[in-house]
Amino acid sequence: MITYNMEIKNTAPILTELLTAIHKFNIEEHVYVSRRISNSQSALPASLASLGAFGIKELALPDILNTLGIRSLTLNAKYDLEPLSRIEVTAPGNQLRELLKDSNVIEVLRLLFSNCHTIAFDDWATLSGASVLWHELLINVIKPIHRIDLQYIFYLGDPMEKLFFEVDEALDLIGAFSSYGKATLALDENEAIGLWRVLNGVAPDMLKDERSFTDLKKKYFSIFRTMNIENLLVYSANDAILYAEDQQFVLSRKKVDHHLEIASDARQNFIGGYSMGLLMRLEKAHCIALGLIVFGSIGELKANPEQKDIYGYIQNWLNDLQKMDEAQLYED
Repeated sequence: MITYNMEIKNTAPILTELLTAIHKFNIEEHVYVSRRISNSQSALPASLASLGAFGIKELALPDILNTLGIRSLTLNAKYDLEPLSRIEVTAPGNQLRELLKDSNVIEVLRLLFSNCHTIAFDDWATLSGASVLWHELLINVIKPIHRIDLQYIFYLGDPMEKLFFEVDEALDLIGAFSSYGKATLALDENEAIGLWRVLNGVAPDMLKDERSFTDLKKKYFSIFRTMNIENLLVYSANDAILYAEDQQFVLSRKKVDHHLEIASDARQNFIGGYSMGLLMRLEKAHCIALGLIVFGSIGELKANPEQKDIYGYIQNWLNDLQKMDEAQLYED
């Protein structure tokens, strides 16, 4: 039985260790397939169409993957996406479901996922028919390739917009992916509270909105216990909290402007950094920190960061932490 055992991580050593890890690691043989760039940008030289801090080649996401609600992929080696790009997607819904039963389409998708390391999905609540599409993808494509080492990243979105049985079905589906790899469910604070309310039948006007840190952590932990997933990540403007079977911890975040927090590409950018951490086989706290670093640096620069930008962002974060420590000592 999983017990509640929350640890407060010291962020500074994690950031210092990331400085060394980023400097040493080279993942040029890997490919990041993302909707962060357009098809026209994918023709740019590798130095311009990549996450420069990692030297990783970045390609535009084919239409069929976009329609399936896939946000991004990391691939283990260079890969020809042309067969995927030739698949015509004319309509969503039932026609797309039928497409996922076409033997030729299935074969192309199986070859792709056989070469994947990380698969990140769209917000479930915003994608029409997401549960049906992802179930077809799991049964027809992922299950037959017999991979149990894939990394999945899910975002639920706002569960209050859905019925209980729909949310329950989505959580079961995310858990089913865990049989073929490791699934991470990420929620912001409001989404996590909304999910807790849906699961416990609590309407917004039925309960005082208690958001003490202790109360929130208990709510998040109760969500994690109901699910069959590797990680539950919940973040607010101040903290990122992870629940896993082997560890539970709080990581203090670097403050960013509110417009960066709610930007349309905020989650996409976080996933980019988090996926890089998974490729580098970093510890969970380091993966989360790297996701926050890439998200923050891209948001500030409005462009792909180079290695010097990543270093600078980490150093600024370390300086902020030092100032906080000095202020605490002064108050004491």
